[in-house]
Amino acid sequence: MDTLELQLFMSLSQTLSFTKTANEFFMSQPTVSNYIKSLESELGVRLLNRDSRSVSLTPEGQEFVGYTHSLLTLQLEAETRLRNIAEGRRGYIKIAMLTSAAQLFSECITEFGAQEQNVQIDVDIKEGADMIRAINQGSYDIYFANRYMLTRDDNIEFTVTGTHSLHLFVHRDIAGNIDMRDWSTLSAYKFVSVPDTDFALSGQIRQICLSRGIKPDIINYYNRADTLLLAVNSGIGIAILPPQLKYCYNFPNVVSMPIEGEDAEISSVVARNKNRENPEAFRFLQLKALTGWRPFAFDC
Repeated sequence: MDTLELQLFMSLSQTLSFTKTANEFFMSQPTVSNYIKSLESELGVRLLNRDSRSVSLTPEGQEFVGYTHSLLTLQLEAETRLRNIAEGRRGYIKIAMLTSAAQLFSECITEFGAQEQNVQIDVDIKEGADMIRAINQGSYDIYFANRYMLTRDDNIEFTVTGTHSLHLFVHRDIAGNIDMRDWSTLSAYKFVSVPDTDFALSGQIRQICLSRGIKPDIINYYNRADTLLLAVNSGIGIAILPPQLKYCYNFPNVVSMPIEGEDAEISSVVARNKNRENPEAFRFLQLKALTGWRPFAFDC
């Protein structure tokens, strides 16, 4: 398999059109077809059903899409890393970050960039269950996460960067109808929420509502913070989320209201896996923006 074969197959999986894919790659349709036939021959399976009117993925093709994406991504990461090494950037830090940590992360990057010119930093945005999974797998050097996402693992150490109250996010047209001292005023509205796979936060949200006398009528679940806020902005529902998100997205119709009470508190953390020995990552953790790296143990 060569890169062009994979790129053409990935394009076809999205366009389902040899004409559109050929135009994207500035080549003829027969040339695209020959590359796909070569790929199918190498794999020993048929990836696409095609006739004069339509193109569709076979079951094998549907399965291969995910592998193709992973292979192309890995190749790009490898090429970027090798190019950075050749240009003198031998240091490397891999970071997973919640969207809600964007402001703090930006401060860290600014400070670190002024100190370290030759360190490559790769950042992946993770939400909810994906962040929990990444932490459990030890896939990254550093995690900008929430405290509840950390497992009781001796290999994980962390420092709390802030504790905040969750906010209620609502459409501006209904904000005047809601009294945060009387949650019965929320009963007329549907909720959108993080999925149950983000079990700790989804459970906290339900408990916040129940302790204030309402049962949230959740009409949809979204794993991404931007999608949740888009739903609020569109008037689909209201949501309970970390307050930092209001600084990350500029949705004109979204209003946020702080929720009082200890049960609504959520703590942000920066964590690292001690098994990943990375001197650049440890220097990153010493930044003033992180107020000094003072890791906590899980017996506290």
